[in-house]
Amino acid sequence: MSNIADFRSQLIELSARAARRPEDFGEGVRLLFSCGSRNLPSALAQAEACGMEARGVGRRHILVEVQNRAPTAEWLAGEGAAIAGYFESIGGVNPQIGIDRGPVDIDD
Repeated sequence: MSNIADFRSQLIELSARAARRPEDFGEGVRLLFSCGSRNLPSALAQAEACGMEARGVGRRHILVEVQNRAPTAEWLAGEGAAIAGYFESIGGVNPQIGIDRGPVDIDD
């Protein structure tokens, strides 16, 4: 699926950006990975089964948040690849990457 191929390319670009400007990532930064899903309950169950923390946003979107981590090459090979693989396995549509540098903690 070309969407997932594009997403994997975006992950590589994100990692390269973190290597160039590591001060832009890490503590206080949330990386937001999302995609559309036609079957949200099944997609969330699959995330839980493979140990990934994901949540539904609206009726048809999946969100995976990574807090206080820099997307290094090691992260890309591990957690980044797992997120891309998860999106691919659920037939994720229009995967996107967002970066939130705000001070808000969603758990508070």
